[in-house]
Amino acid sequence: MKCPRCNSLLCSIEYEGVQIDVCPNCKGEWLDAGELLKIVQHHDEVFSPEEIASLDAVNKQIFSAEKDDHDELNCPHCEGVRMEHFNYGDTSGIILHKCPKCGGIWTDKEQLTKVEEVVDGWKAHLGEDVAKYGPILQKIEVQEQKQLDQAVSISRFGFVNSVCDGFASKMAECCIPHSEIFLPFSTF
Repeated sequence: MKCPRCNSLLCSIEYEGVQIDVCPNCKGEWLDAGELLKIVQHHDEVFSPEEIASLDAVNKQIFSAEKDDHDELNCPHCEGVRMEHFNYGDTSGIILHKCPKCGGIWTDKEQLTKVEEVVDGWKAHLGEDVAKYGPILQKIEVQEQKQLDQAVSISRFGFVNSVCDGFASKMAECCIPHSEIFLPFSTF
């Protein structure tokens, strides 16, 4: 495969236990579908709080520049398919490219490391977030379950009513007067 940025031939390497393709010239990295998830779930290097905090300023610059980013790259795996931009984690400010056809992801030089730093930051704050938002999320989950149960109940009632109406129609076709058919959910 060739680099979508500089057209150099990509080299396969092992990164955090995953085979990825790297450009020897611009240092961009190609990850097949699912490889980014494997890397962030199992990466070995843990970044210091200072390294994680240093991303904030960089992320804000990148995030504000996202709307001006008109970098068009083709997928190195799928010939002629234009990759789409996305902001990793929605608010990280790390703009990656993803192929809509094969699901592969292109990261420019050092972006993969930045993604890992962001994930480390999320993990570092997970306990605080669970303590702070856990009760609220539990209430939301209970409310959603009640709404789902109600929707299923309404749906079930509609189904029973439909079956009863169908039964009444069949009975009417057989010349049984409506007054002799007792269906509690029927609407005639």
